Amino acid sequence: MTRPAVSVVVPTRDKADSLRLTLACLARQACPEPHEIVVVDDGCTDGTADVVAAAAARLPLRTVPGPRAGRAAARNAGAAAARGGLLLFLDDDILLPPSALAAHLSEYTDREPGCVHGPVRELPAARRLLAAAREESVPDPHGAAMGGRFGRTVTNALEALVTSMGTGGLEPVAPWLTCIGANTSMPYGLWERSGGFDESFGTTWGCEDLELGLRLWSSGAGMRLAPGAPGVHLTHERADRWEQHTINLARFTEKHPVPAVRALPELLGPSGNGLRYVTAVRTLEESSRA
Repeated sequence: MTRPAVSVVVPTRDKADSLRLTLACLARQACPEPHEIVVVDDGCTDGTADVVAAAAARLPLRTVPGPRAGRAAARNAGAAAARGGLLLFLDDDILLPPSALAAHLSEYTDREPGCVHGPVRELPAARRLLAAAREESVPDPHGAAMGGRFGRTVTNALEALVTSMGTGGLEPVAPWLTCIGANTSMPYGLWERSGGFDESFGTTWGCEDLELGLRLWSSGAGMRLAPGAPGVHLTHERADRWEQHTINLARFTEKHPVPAVRALPELLGPSGNGLRYVTAVRTLEESSRA
């Protein structure tokens, strides 16, 4: 069997409707290199098994069981089972254009190994697209999400900051924020040497991807954007999202009490702002030198 150039690792837990569209986008990839899809079933109790079985008929897809210990552990389980030289970590509610896999791979051609993120936009009215997909065929979910029929897409504060730092719009005070696990690739060897995602973040939501990014950056890994791999996030409600995030942000800060982490409350939250975050980082840095 040909060794795949890239393994797409998709952890999932009871989001069959979103996963169906994510896999439909992966079936449309115009990627000349062999690739595989590794779905991590992290204890699904809905129709996920049927969705995966249907997709496996048209995709080089296999399923591995998840440890049911949170997103960090699920991503690590998928990566450990992968056979590709490049890992693309993709959430189960991200829609990619046909260019995405090839765009991620092209970022490693004659470039140093590093971490590459495909910018992601939010689709606040995603429930309308998901409802339509249950009633009719949506052959191009990414195109449908970007087309306006299901509402406009927006960019959250973290994605806006990462893009602005990457293009020179804002000072790159924390390039490691580029490691946003929803649509991010890295060589298998880099993931392995880093020790992977920190599973101590557990089942509480948030920060495990950014913490890995900080460790990668500190070890010398570069951080880049893949403009040709823009994703759309099927935005969904999480009632205790920010309460959980506060817990994991405290864990992150305790582990890495540097200014760029301590300032994250200015960025990550319902009223987060990139410019305010950059200012807070610089203020904390100046205070620590005083």
